[in-house]
Amino acid sequence: MKVPTNVWMVVDVANNAWNIVSIHASQRDAETERDRRNQGLARRRYSACLAPKPTAETVRAGCD
Repeated sequence: MKVPTNVWMVVDVANNAWNIVSIHASQRDAETERDRRNQGLARRRYSACLAPKPTAETVRAGCD
């Protein structure tokens, strides 16, 4: 699975897997969506996280 980088996303962490459910331009938007999705659930299922650009990609880009 190719994960987008340098974006905020909401992921479903149920069933021992991370499934991206939405992508956002800001932390605030991702956290708002996470809270909306978790509302009323007995156990939190959704998390907001930032997918940073992998270090190896950054280093390689600087070597060109």
